[in-house]
Amino acid sequence: MRTDLTYNGKQVIFLHNPKTGGKSLREFLHVERDSHAYASERLSERQWLQTFSIVAVREPFERFLSNYYDRILKGNHNALVKRYGPEVLSVDPFGFLDILRDEPIFGGPQTLWTDFPSKTKPRADLVLRFEQIEKWKDQLIEVGLEVEGRNFPHVNKSKRAESDHLETFNLSQNEFDRLEVIVREYFSADYRAFGY
Repeated sequence: MRTDLTYNGKQVIFLHNPKTGGKSLREFLHVERDSHAYASERLSERQWLQTFSIVAVREPFERFLSNYYDRILKGNHNALVKRYGPEVLSVDPFGFLDILRDEPIFGGPQTLWTDFPSKTKPRADLVLRFEQIEKWKDQLIEVGLEVEGRNFPHVNKSKRAESDHLETFNLSQNEFDRLEVIVREYFSADYRAFGY
């Protein structure tokens, strides 16, 4: 979580919300040890208040699709496979959503990463939008972080946007539309919280 930066005397931390450009941001911020843990899992309220926190978010349905492509369709030996065994790689998008409901650490509601149960600071200090990734460096500079001399990498850029989802998922248009409806329902808090 820790970066090599400080902000007004506070340690800058990075909360890695899955499938939001986090690998790029992690490298750019020189994160010491990365994890997908939520702040409320790792930090006390005192620690949360004494840090400057950065999190990236993404349009929820696009994030869900990216997550499914990465965790299921790539067939990598990832944390999901370690948890459920290789048979998880045959789950359809609807089954994947069920997994996220049971274990949101794999890509559940983004408010888990951005929000903290604190009346003083209920949300991360800086929430970046994936859709503005080309502006992230400028946004970090505008906030006052000293990153001017750093090059922003785009790590793990996916070709998912170019693929035919219906063919890839083996779904009809009606099934895909139904998937979008239920995914949007599941992530309704994210749509409200981040204005998507």
